[in-house]
Amino acid sequence: MAISPGRISHAVPDNRRRTVAVYRAHPVAFWVSLFLGLLLQLSLPVKLPLARLFDFPVLLTIYFASVRRSKIFGIALGTALGLVQDALSHGLLGMFGFADAIVGYLSAHASVRFEVENLGTRYVIAGVLVLVHSLLLIGLRSILFQAPPPLVPLNLATIVLVNVALALIMYPLLDRFKSPA
Repeated sequence: MAISPGRISHAVPDNRRRTVAVYRAHPVAFWVSLFLGLLLQLSLPVKLPLARLFDFPVLLTIYFASVRRSKIFGIALGTALGLVQDALSHGLLGMFGFADAIVGYLSAHASVRFEVENLGTRYVIAGVLVLVHSLLLIGLRSILFQAPPPLVPLNLATIVLVNVALALIMYPLLDRFKSPA
């Protein structure tokens, strides 16, 4: 994989190379969006019970990891956001950090493999990764608490649909602050 400023050259299976654009968000927009995402994750469910379905840190991890197309950045961002989310919640420290790190890695990997500038692809990837995140949390809870939580497919589908709808609003707003790396 050859890296040039702002672009990644990636070998396609039939030995053709395609160039993938790499972007960066404006630093102020990056930090403000992370702060607002964590603040909304913490405060919205108190005022609006339906907001417990929202997962701002995961959506931000998916977005920024796919924009940067860096697996290391995706892991670091996912871990940091997840650990802050763990510290602010009443769960075990590390569960969100682990799950968000996996999602960050998978998001960066998918952004190199698929064309995430296509909106349909972007939202399908977001939906799949929100589902993976939810399944990872269910798996971790069942391993750590020795009592598996009930797996309700309708709840998982609701979480995925609500977060994809939230991504439909968030991602175009965040796109305004990205520039080529």
